[in-house]
Amino acid sequence: MLDVIALGNINIDLSFYVDAAPAHDAEVFAHGFTRFHGGSAANFSAGVAKLGLRSGILACVGNDLDGEEAIDALRGEGVITEFIRRVDDAVTGTVCVIVEGDGSRRMVAYRGANALLERIAGEGMERASSSSRMVQLCNVSRNVLKRVMRHGGRWKVSVDPGGSVGELEVEDLDGASIVLLNESECETLTGEGWSDGARMLSESVKRVVVKRGADGAHMISAGREYTLPAYKVDVQDTTGAGDAFDAGFISACCRGLAEEECLRWGLASAAVKIQSKGARNGLATEVQLREFLRHHERVSTSNEGRQMSE
Repeated sequence: MLDVIALGNINIDLSFYVDAAPAHDAEVFAHGFTRFHGGSAANFSAGVAKLGLRSGILACVGNDLDGEEAIDALRGEGVITEFIRRVDDAVTGTVCVIVEGDGSRRMVAYRGANALLERIAGEGMERASSSSRMVQLCNVSRNVLKRVMRHGGRWKVSVDPGGSVGELEVEDLDGASIVLLNESECETLTGEGWSDGARMLSESVKRVVVKRGADGAHMISAGREYTLPAYKVDVQDTTGAGDAFDAGFISACCRGLAEEECLRWGLASAAVKIQSKGARNGLATEVQLREFLRHHERVSTSNEGRQMSE
């Protein structure tokens, strides 16, 4: 039995490291270039597996060398890959990632085989329905989301709309157990500021989480609101930070941890990841995550003690 199965993208990331992104019709020179495995659903699944849960993925890759390597990489990270479909009529998805000096990034994505997920989602979910407790939808189309939501009751459904948020209406998320999105996605979806938008979503979603980058995260659950700051770390690359947050948060939820502790797991998972380059390099194991949290709890307690004595 899987704890979580994710639906969404598997990509090859071509990451270019620059001081600053080029202006229009201009050129800059990269001081580094690396080829990574990526894709939001793949990143999430790997993050959950490293945190000790049984994690699977339903996705499409091309019947090409990139697809073969992507599947092998996920298996090596402990992800169950039996629900991945290799297709002949498209190549494996590819993303050009431009990472600037402060770790922020810009991306250009070619969906490739990812665009065919809708074609196999129904059949795949029928196969997966008896073997998973939760479904995580990562940047999937509205049609895929609605198809999964129509099976309501078979699984708990968590949604991170990502770049597909522009296709969605608020009512499409009715009945979801968890919705995870960033400030701009929340505003795009609801037409409100992120705070009011989160409250709007909470009327039909059990847990709404807004990821706020360097400002931490905010959650509404059962009418209560929780806000926690981000952990301060040396940022190398923010690619995959949101996926790492989702993996930490969902893993904590699956373990039945308290609301604020779920937020801490999400924030800590993202903080550990962004200290390494690439979407999946540096993802925390459960041991590493718990040690990170203990360390920062000790630092916080020590700082409070110094402030009281001053």
